[in-house]
Amino acid sequence: MGGADWSMNDMKDYWQPGKVGIQQKYAEYYRYNNPYFMSYEWLRGHYQNNEYGYLSLNYKLNNEVDFQFRPSMTAYDMMNNEKLPYSAGVYGRELRQGDYREDRRSQFETNEDLQVRYHRNEIAGFLDVQAVGGGTVRNQTFNSDYTSTNYLNVPGIYNFANSLNPVTGISYRSSMLVLSAYYSLDLGYKSYITANITGRVDKSSTLPSNTNSYFYPSFNLASVISEYVHLPSAISFLKVRGSYASSKSGGTSATFSPDITGTPANGYGYYWASPYNGPAYLFSKTYTLSPTYNNQVSAAYTDVVISNNIQTSERKAYEAGLDIRFLNNRLGLDLTRYHYKNTGIVQQLTSQASGYSGYRTNGDGYTNDGWEAVINGTPVSHKDGFSWNVTANFFTFKRKWTDYVSKPDNYEKNGARVDLVYDDAFVRTPDGKMVIDPQSGVYLRYSDVGTSAKKVYGHSDPDWQWGVINTLSYKGFSFRFQFDGMVGGVIEDNVRKKTLQAGRHTESATGALGAARPSDEANVAAYTGDGVVLTGTNGIQLDPINGNIVNMKDLNETKNTVKSQVQPFVTRAASIPDLDIVKKTYAKLREVAITYKVPNKVFGKRTIISDASVSLVGRNLLYFFPDKYKDLDVDQYSQSVYSVGNNGKYSATPSSSSGLQTPTTRSYGININFSF
Repeated sequence: MGGADWSMNDMKDYWQPGKVGIQQKYAEYYRYNNPYFMSYEWLRGHYQNNEYGYLSLNYKLNNEVDFQFRPSMTAYDMMNNEKLPYSAGVYGRELRQGDYREDRRSQFETNEDLQVRYHRNEIAGFLDVQAVGGGTVRNQTFNSDYTSTNYLNVPGIYNFANSLNPVTGISYRSSMLVLSAYYSLDLGYKSYITANITGRVDKSSTLPSNTNSYFYPSFNLASVISEYVHLPSAISFLKVRGSYASSKSGGTSATFSPDITGTPANGYGYYWASPYNGPAYLFSKTYTLSPTYNNQVSAAYTDVVISNNIQTSERKAYEAGLDIRFLNNRLGLDLTRYHYKNTGIVQQLTSQASGYSGYRTNGDGYTNDGWEAVINGTPVSHKDGFSWNVTANFFTFKRKWTDYVSKPDNYEKNGARVDLVYDDAFVRTPDGKMVIDPQSGVYLRYSDVGTSAKKVYGHSDPDWQWGVINTLSYKGFSFRFQFDGMVGGVIEDNVRKKTLQAGRHTESATGALGAARPSDEANVAAYTGDGVVLTGTNGIQLDPINGNIVNMKDLNETKNTVKSQVQPFVTRAASIPDLDIVKKTYAKLREVAITYKVPNKVFGKRTIISDASVSLVGRNLLYFFPDKYKDLDVDQYSQSVYSVGNNGKYSATPSSSSGLQTPTTRSYGININFSF
């Protein structure tokens, strides 16, 4: 159209109410085919109202007993919408005729809690007692409606009546009633020894009737040994402690996002996770409503069998530790040893001849064993002069399968590490040379040879993590800086992987790859990969577990001379984690703060200001990591992700692959604090 030659200002001038004729049509065309206008049309809205209410009533019966009643309510109403304009190209919407969608959610929850509390000291002359008993009634309802057009009939009209094809939608409703009773008992013998015992029993309406009640207790014991045992003068304080606690999930999910996989909106937009903490219905046999032939709505009964004895996922935690201080508390050590035993929920595969696809039960149990240490020290201390305080922490842990039932193999099985990272790999000679496919000129993978062997790259959990905080003070000034980091663990650099696959990485544009890349435009193979070609009568044979070549003596090794195009070569190189795996070892100058405490006399005697300070703060100032991989901030992937998948499996998924991210961001700021 001729309007394509108009300037941007011409389009804005002609796009006015009341303008008609050919100019208006040109402007209309340009509006839906020009990024300038599209940026004003592709809009997302988020609207939310939150309501909270809380009341506390107390009645004191006497000096030892009192009652408390606390009713509360929380609610939110939320609406997200998205306007996809004509000509906007997204995955799954190839016609580019626009769309509109709305995501509406509402939740209402009430809690009524009644407590009776008892407190008395020196019973029988030595025992201090504090006890709490009570009950809670939790009632929750949740509603979600997700609606989307299926292309727009008229451009720029964003409502469901303007849908070109039938509107699609998903509704979700849930309700839950939980009745709870709990107790807590604290016992103390002077300052020598203390004990705490708690327990709670919940009964949930969303769990199977035969297992809808579950109890979780805890026990804690601590003793200050230095109060009653004569210790060497160098030891100022010594305390030992031990605890046990059980926690259960209750079959709930912390957040909610609608499943839009069957709607036109699946290929674009974003997924908003809202607070939920409602039933996940993992233990229920449900129907799924969805369009089938000719868009007729049908109901499909679940094809998953639920165990009659299934229980909620559980963690049992055992801890022991000590707190010891030396030299009049100038040096202290807090040491903790812990052992966690986790029982999850798993969906096992079943024979399709049974008419079902899976069997949901308890399983995939694993342990987590670790150590934690915190050291505090004051090398220099002067009341009105210079002082120096150091705090350092260290922790390490290992997770191992104890009841792995999902799909045991040579790598994931009882006794193996939960965070094991393994995958397909490239074939290498015993002395480490890369093997090239003589047909295509690219690297040869285990899977290309027809074996299921995997390469173990390591573990995603770090060997240990650490942090050090130093604080230097002199009169009204203080200087605080913190270093931290971790050692060990591996991760796949997904940034490098994706930029190589897209032909955007600097490695594929420099050196020998860069010199050969222009030939890709002419469809000419000009790059010779560094490696060897192996030939033999029976081909390459690999060990079915570790992927090592087992018939090397029967193969002829020659230097590779087969050329390939650059993009296919780097795409193959990034097709598996082998060449993108990096160690997580790093260190960061996490924070630096310079603070000046303003003397009180500055504000005079009648001021309402009791304290004031000014601080200059910088964060993420230095990042120590191999230069080759500084597109990746491994600090964001130091923890594992625990989740319940759509198949009902409770998993502890290690962070073995990074996401796509921007580089680490430094920040600088000033803090001004006043206390009144």
